[in-house]
Amino acid sequence: MQDFPFTIRDIAYLMNLHIRHKNTVSYDVDCPFCGDKKGKLNLNLKKNVFKCNRCGESGGMLALYGKVYGVDNQTACQEIKDALGKNEKSRSYQVTYKQVEAKEPEIENAPPASDEVKHKTYSMLFSNLILVESHRKNLENRGFSIEQIEKNGYKSTPVFGFKKLTKKLIEAGCTVKGVPGFYQDTDGEWTIYFNPKSAGYMVPVRNIDGLIVGVQIRLDHPYDGRKYIWLSSVNFHMGASSGSPVHLAGEAGAKILFVTEGPLKGDVAYFLSGRTFACVPGVNQHANLPLFLEEMKAQGTEFVYEAYDMDKLLKPVCSGDYNEKCRYCEHYKKDWQHSIILCEKKQLKRKNIQRGCAKLAGICRTLKLQGKTLTWDMDEDGDWAEHVKGVDDYLLSLENGVENY
Repeated sequence: MQDFPFTIRDIAYLMNLHIRHKNTVSYDVDCPFCGDKKGKLNLNLKKNVFKCNRCGESGGMLALYGKVYGVDNQTACQEIKDALGKNEKSRSYQVTYKQVEAKEPEIENAPPASDEVKHKTYSMLFSNLILVESHRKNLENRGFSIEQIEKNGYKSTPVFGFKKLTKKLIEAGCTVKGVPGFYQDTDGEWTIYFNPKSAGYMVPVRNIDGLIVGVQIRLDHPYDGRKYIWLSSVNFHMGASSGSPVHLAGEAGAKILFVTEGPLKGDVAYFLSGRTFACVPGVNQHANLPLFLEEMKAQGTEFVYEAYDMDKLLKPVCSGDYNEKCRYCEHYKKDWQHSIILCEKKQLKRKNIQRGCAKLAGICRTLKLQGKTLTWDMDEDGDWAEHVKGVDDYLLSLENGVENY
């Protein structure tokens, strides 16, 4: 800017821009592009640039003049020099009133309800739902008994009547405000967020005190690589986020604790083994894990086994089986059966899971809890043999008399 005998401050004077606020480094003026009358156009006096925080128009000081009067930078520079030399104002101009896309109003969420409130509302919700036969059979195939399915309280997602169901809960004395899944619609009526994509069965997520503080849904038709989603209403007015609560399957303060991912997996593992499981939402979703383990330790927990899926030792070689996109992979096309080629996707997956394992180990060290990694189904090279992945699969294989893993 030292090549110019003027600054953006001088141009503001020439154009007679209405200054709403000024200090030593900037001016806030009315915008000549969108017609703003609240000083949304900021002039940076040090950098000699401008930007309107309403319509987004921006550029250097010559562009400010040139865009308004419809001239190029060279012409703008000469006209500015001439006007300043004569101590004149620039000619009047027509505001273009640039169209500004209306911003959607920010969503106001409700403050989170207490665990006790969530438990009461979710308990009443589950009591008003049923478990369809296809979902019951799915749970039995996972290893549950009919009695355990009833005890754990799994229910199928409803397909209609969301407002009527919510009204019934409110009339029964339940609070829905601040409970994840519930929100106010455009008419101001309370309802609960379900849709065809979220069809499946609901898994109660219980805290260390046995209270239902969240709900996961096992989807009938997984999408975007997800088999499970949270019951949440964070994207709606007066809705609430599900957060990432840790689920306890078993006894609070159990001397030996196993940590795995997913409440349903933990429920199965607890039923098949009788051992207590802490279940994080995902291997790298451990925000609430330190406090949970601290509370467990205070109640008697002394030893922690990491029991995440055996993907943590996934053999990272290309074998054309990672997903349906493998057939388009250049490595896969190069006859992977006769050469050892590393798969970037598998390497990344293994690394991500091991990062979660390391985080758990670090939390245990901080809390002075002893721990160890639990493995199964290993091959001769010390990698996963790829027969059974989860600890629930492993325990079910033992239950079925398969002991080679």
